[in-house]
Order: sequence, then C-alpha cells, then structure tokens
Amino acid sequence: MFVNVGAMYNMGKVDIPTKKALKEEIAANPYNVQLYDTSELSPKESRLGTELAIGVKYAVAGPNPYTSRKWYATVEKLPNGKITVK
Repeated sequence: MFVNVGAMYNMGKVDIPTKKALKEEIAANPYNVQLYDTSELSPKESRLGTELAIGVKYAVAGPNPYTSRKWYATVEKLPNGKITVK
C-alpha cells in the first residue's frame, strides 16, 4: 500500500528541504519528522516518524508536494522497526 505524503520537521512545522535532510533526520530522530497525507480521497492525517505503520510505503514529494516537487522519496517502516528512506 502506498500513501502520498509531504514531509516537515515536527518542531517548527517547516518543510524538509532535501531528500538527504529527510534521510538524516529519520536516522537521527524519527520523532522530529512529520509526514502529512496529501490525498483528496482520504481524511487528512499526519503521523510522526515514530508512528509509521509497518508495510505501508509513504511516497514523499518534496520539499512541498503542493508548491515545489524537486525530489521524491519512499519512506517505509520494516517489521524489525527500522525506517528506510529510498
């Protein structure tokens, strides 16, 4: 299952500027990353990096999915709890 999302820093609610910054922040402290739903077909939800569902692939368009799509990433929480960013 894929969910289209944007990514921002949890503290300050500022867009994460690069894929590299997203990878670094997820590795350092996933609580500092907030993924927010961009789908018009489902209720708007957001989840912290620590709250990601296992088996769901979060497709990130950044730095802002509405105004500037300069990079893309897929964030996934594995069954062992590790979070990957590809």
